[in-house]
Order: sequence, then C-alpha cells, then structure tokens
Amino acid sequence: MQEFKNDAEATLGDNLVCLLHHGSRAKGEALPESDYDVIIIVKKINEKILHTVRNLFDRHPHFSTYLLSLSDIKTLPRAHLLEFMYAKPLYGKIRVGLPTRTEAKQYISHSRRDWLDTLRHTLLFPHPSDRKARLAYYLLKNVYIYLSYLAFWESGKLPPTRKQTISYFEKRKDYAYGVRLLQMLDNWSAHKDKVAKNPDHYLFQLEKFFRNVQP
Repeated sequence: MQEFKNDAEATLGDNLVCLLHHGSRAKGEALPESDYDVIIIVKKINEKILHTVRNLFDRHPHFSTYLLSLSDIKTLPRAHLLEFMYAKPLYGKIRVGLPTRTEAKQYISHSRRDWLDTLRHTLLFPHPSDRKARLAYYLLKNVYIYLSYLAFWESGKLPPTRKQTISYFEKRKDYAYGVRLLQMLDNWSAHKDKVAKNPDHYLFQLEKFFRNVQP
C-alpha cells in the first residue's frame, strides 16, 4: 500500500487531492481474491489523466479504483458518499456530509432498480458463463450495499463491516433471504466453484431478492 501511495503521488502530482483506502481489505474482511480498493480524488479529469491513471494501475494489477474529480463530488448523490465513511486516508483530506435517512432510502431504491434491470437482461439473453459468475459475485456485494444502507436508513448508523450488517439483521430477525446471500459472500471460497458451474441458479436468487426487497 505504501508503494502504491508513493507511486500515485509521483504520478498525479499537484492534481491529486485525496487518496483513500476502502473496501474489504481496509475493513479487515478481505476474501482471497479481493483487490486493494482505493478512491482517488483529483482536481480534474481529462483524457490525458485517464491514460495516466490507467498506466498507474498497469503497474499495480491487484489494485482497483474509484476515480473522481472535485466536480464529480459535487454532483454525486450524497448517499453515494457513505462509501467514504470508513475509508482510511492515505493522502490529503476530503470532507463530505452524511446524507439524510431519506436520501439513503432514495439512493438504494434507485440503485435496486438498476441492479434488477441488469440481472434480468443477463438472465433473458445469452451471456458467457464466466461473465454471469462475475456478475453474481459483484451483485452479492450490492446486496451488502443495499442492506448496510437499509440499516443506516433505519438506525442512522452505517454498519462498518459485512459481519456487523449480518448481525444487525439477525437481531432484527428480518430480511433473512438477504442475510443468507450476504453470508454466501462472507464465505465466498465455499461457494465460488458452485457459482461458476451454475451461475443462473444464483442470479435467479439475486433477482428474487432485489425484486421483493423494498424499504
């Protein structure tokens, strides 16, 4: 991480505003295949900068990024910025306000619709099995986003980790179907091969979840 930080600073120079480490490795709950997730915030983005950042990640293949400019920050839905809450600062600072509970509810309602459309398109039309399996994995992560934001809407507090999100809903004895999906993600190594062999089975489960769950 220190090597990446140094490279990012040298590569982006004065354009770099903030560098954050987020995701499962930052939270101490990484899976074996988890990337190192970073948020890069720069003053501006243009084609030259996109090429520069692409070259940066060519040198660090186990890293992935969410690249934003300062103008992006101003236009993103505030609830989207909940992703920053538990990120670890590596360089610079960025101050974002918490969304209201209503904003969080609206955000996951709109996101749910997009995820559902993606699922149905994938189930209705031919796609390679490996692509379906990857989609299942990433949509399990979206189950985590949905449930953690739902907990924020209900309680005003965002659970920091998957396990705490699971625990929150287990105590509530609610959203049991979503909890089972989240437990699958939490134990991905035991499910990965099964998903690869029959991704449709899991995509149908995810479609059912997003079809029926609404705050």
